[in-house]
Amino acid sequence: KTMWNPKAVEIMMGRNDEMSLKSLGTSYKTAADNIGIQNLAPVKIQDTLRQGGTFVFRGDKLLLEHYDSKVGDNCAIDDILRVL
Repeated sequence: KTMWNPKAVEIMMGRNDEMSLKSLGTSYKTAADNIGIQNLAPVKIQDTLRQGGTFVFRGDKLLLEHYDSKVGDNCAIDDILRVL
């Protein structure tokens, strides 16, 4: 799923207030106006479907490993803080 699927938008709306969402929209518009909408997207459109994750290490030891299964499936901050 892409960044703007209904579930992702719902999650963004749930964790941001109106002012921060307006700021995010303004930032996207400014970027698009300054460098062009085509330059905001990767060359290969399938790269927009790539998900991220969260990894916490202490030296070489992996303390936390979380793979986002979809947009908005971020690692819980409490899980990150717990391993620190």
